[in-house]
Amino acid sequence: MPLRSKTTVKVHEIPAGTTKQQYVDFVEHLCTKPKKPSKFHFTRFARPFRRKSKLPMSASKSASTENIDEDPRSKDESEICPVPSSLRGEGEQAAPLLDDPRSTARGWTRITYCRQNGHLLGTVSFESEILKDEALKRHEKDNKSYWKDWVVEDDFQGVTVIYEGPDAKFDICAVHGQDGNAMDTWTAVNGKMWLRDLLPEHENFINSRIMTFGYDSDLTDKITVMGLDDWAETLLRSLNEVRTSDTEKARPLLLVCHSLGGLVVKKAMTQLSSVPKYNNIALSRFGIVFLATPHSGSEVADWNDFLVATAHVLGGVRIESVKTLQPFNAASVRDAQAFIRLKPCPPFRCFAEGRMMRVVTLSSATLGDQQAYQIMNVDHVTICKFDSKLGPFTTISMELLELLSEVTRHGMQQSEPQRERRMFGQPRFQAHAYPPEQGFWWEGNELSEIQHQLTLTRPFFGRYTELEILQQSLITNVGLPKLTVIKGIAGIGKTELLLQFASKQKGRRNVFFLASRDGETFESALGTLSTRIGFDMIDNTAVNQERWRHTPDSERIHIFTKWLSNACNKESLFIVDDIEAFGYSKIQTILKYPVHYALVSTRDSNLNRADRYFQDIILPPLSNTATKEFLTSMVNNLSTNTLRLSRLDSVADKLQGHPLAIRNAIPFILEHFMRFDDPIAEFLDLFESQKSEERRLFLEFNFEGRSLWEAFDTSFQRLLLQENSEEATKLIQILPFLSPDKHCIDQVLHMDKSWFHECQEGLPDMAILETSPRVISSWLSKLRGVSFYILSSSQSTSRDLNFHPLILQYMLLHIDDRTRINLMRQVLHLCYMLEDKGAARMSQIRPHVVHCTRVRRGLGIPRDSLGLPVNIVQWVKTCCRNAEVGVHPLDESNRLKYDAVNKFITSCREIERISLDNKGPITDEATIYRVLENCRKDFIAMQELAEGEDGIPKPLRPAVLDATEVFQNMVRLRSNYPELINELEGLKNRLKVQ
Repeated sequence: MPLRSKTTVKVHEIPAGTTKQQYVDFVEHLCTKPKKPSKFHFTRFARPFRRKSKLPMSASKSASTENIDEDPRSKDESEICPVPSSLRGEGEQAAPLLDDPRSTARGWTRITYCRQNGHLLGTVSFESEILKDEALKRHEKDNKSYWKDWVVEDDFQGVTVIYEGPDAKFDICAVHGQDGNAMDTWTAVNGKMWLRDLLPEHENFINSRIMTFGYDSDLTDKITVMGLDDWAETLLRSLNEVRTSDTEKARPLLLVCHSLGGLVVKKAMTQLSSVPKYNNIALSRFGIVFLATPHSGSEVADWNDFLVATAHVLGGVRIESVKTLQPFNAASVRDAQAFIRLKPCPPFRCFAEGRMMRVVTLSSATLGDQQAYQIMNVDHVTICKFDSKLGPFTTISMELLELLSEVTRHGMQQSEPQRERRMFGQPRFQAHAYPPEQGFWWEGNELSEIQHQLTLTRPFFGRYTELEILQQSLITNVGLPKLTVIKGIAGIGKTELLLQFASKQKGRRNVFFLASRDGETFESALGTLSTRIGFDMIDNTAVNQERWRHTPDSERIHIFTKWLSNACNKESLFIVDDIEAFGYSKIQTILKYPVHYALVSTRDSNLNRADRYFQDIILPPLSNTATKEFLTSMVNNLSTNTLRLSRLDSVADKLQGHPLAIRNAIPFILEHFMRFDDPIAEFLDLFESQKSEERRLFLEFNFEGRSLWEAFDTSFQRLLLQENSEEATKLIQILPFLSPDKHCIDQVLHMDKSWFHECQEGLPDMAILETSPRVISSWLSKLRGVSFYILSSSQSTSRDLNFHPLILQYMLLHIDDRTRINLMRQVLHLCYMLEDKGAARMSQIRPHVVHCTRVRRGLGIPRDSLGLPVNIVQWVKTCCRNAEVGVHPLDESNRLKYDAVNKFITSCREIERISLDNKGPITDEATIYRVLENCRKDFIAMQELAEGEDGIPKPLRPAVLDATEVFQNMVRLRSNYPELINELEGLKNRLKVQ
């Protein structure tokens, strides 16, 4: 972690009165590994230990004296404890830390010994990390030496004083950057830590106090939740605590900041101005040196794609911290503006990297009117490490002296603004003349989360044909602006397809990606985007950068879109994800922007446009093969071998190729069903549950911020936002109870309903079906406007209503039980009236009756609860039975009916199997509940078949009778469903009669 130094330790809890020589003795001891004692060790050490010691025994006893008359330790202790170098007998020499016992090398290079907040504090720097770690381990085990109560650690959190002159007149504090450290950031390869080793030797800095500030800026540490505001507040509090006396309060305070540390300091200055709760520090006493600070964000794909991507792979990155450093992010702009407007504003200097490979560009390192100065032969890492008193050290030390002079003499004196150096005839904002350093823009809020990944890590399966179509659309030359629209139901994978395509275009063309977050307006998103790239689109950053910051958003957007329409951007991609999220009123405005190639995703299957070369891609559900690959990937990614991959076929059948459902399925099974014997079986049974609250479990399950229920509900809410959507809303509640097969819906809509007024009072919700087909078609169009159902393509002439089964599940569960029962009653009653009035043939009506009956059975709603007249009940039975007449038992349609009986028999036999395995009654409550619930559901599904004239098929009756007996005995034993006992008895009696 960055708080921990690789080669330096901090020593504190040092007793008052400890001299520097005594501290050196401690360091000698810390860096020395004693030899193994010989058999004569007692006589060798006895004499020296009788001598007086100069080391204090405790903070209380040694504060006022240097000499201790007698060693208070026992003789046994003295036998094994090391001896300070000043007390060793003649010829005594402890073995050094290094492996060679004859070596005299100490292993440490530099030490410091200062006071901080009235207490003694030291540091020790080692030649290597190995030596440091060994010293720490040895001190941790040392519980008998003079120094056992001294604290030694490599954690440099907060302020650490490393030098204080004899007559300190000003303070210097260094604030490191991202992934840095309070000591290592400032240490060169040769071990020189310039703040400690070089600066105090300069005659102008002898009378200074120098300290460092450490904070956890590790981009890979997801445990840490602190951010820029917290770091800034901690810095202010730490500086306030270290400046307590009147003399200290009056001192100038110079801050040296590297990279992210500069953002922390800027934020701290604005906090100090707005919340004056720190009495020991004041804005008027500060001067600041910024070293490669990204005042407008950083370049080079934000801290080098490869390094950050590696960190992401190994441990993940803290995205909230990385966002602080993104190119020209809005927060950086606001912080820079707030800092420049401070009254008074601390004097400052800005320095940028001079090597070709830059993390922070010259324009980004520039703040306000203060043009950044490039330091030769340094990069982002070495700009803060000086190995000698020449070169960059001279530059920075001279600027520190100038800042000290400004703070001391003039307080808050800003340097004169530089004159604008613009070539004659060159416009102030010339976007297309200044391409980004990496060659192409790749900007957008969605892209920010994946820009540090070498390859897109989101699961992506089965959309390779669509990717190829998008790729071909790039090279299609039609002479017109192009618009490609990705259409599909909620959660079908539109965003994933766009991100995959955008990632493949990175480094090949400009890519601008806009998506609404938390209700963000399109103007806000576009304004943020134009702000990010705007600083490299202007000439003379020293002057025009500040003007760009103060340019209104509307003007920035105008400049950006005008630039986007330029010929230099004919290969650029302008992507808008989920376009209606910005508001339906904005869709046409967005599509009018003069971009050469717009790529849009939407749930509006009706979206079309004639003034561009138009192409739409409607995303169907994934194939069964892609679904299984996706599920297998989720199992492997979640590191679970408890799920049998061979069972994933059954899961795939239930999910019907819906990517969001596929992504959520495995995490849902692991979270809800791992305590069961067969987790996948439990998941499959959930889809057949007759309890609506159980069916909702999976739809409402949220994995990584997305649930099916939320996705479908967003579509429903968008339907409500459309004009005159009331009738379309009523229609979508009825359609799940009608058969969507082939032309069934269309036939119902075109049937003669002139008689409908005769029974309208009893069928109030069916009144909308009396409307003409042309009007109903407009309502269906509104449903396509949110992709509640889709066509196979925009050119399709099919009249099928293609509802995804999961959307039907959502609509069935979206309404309450009472409404469901009422709608089922009215649909069956309407079908009866259509046939009775001669408005339709039985062959046209039967599919809807059978479909509605299946829905009722699936939801576990008894037929009697519908409240249908007896004649209609009998008609429904006949209609369902006639649907099976003339069909061979082995035909596919009739096999489903046989399957219902066989499923009940299988469930009941499972009770016998488990009882035999347990060699007695089942005692596990979870198992009992599972098998009983399975039998109950299968019994209800089979019940109506037993009530028909033919009853249970004759070949199956003996097995059903035996199964019913087993189930009835278990129900009696457990008394879980007492009402079932009589129903089971009745079934047995009917089977015996038949």
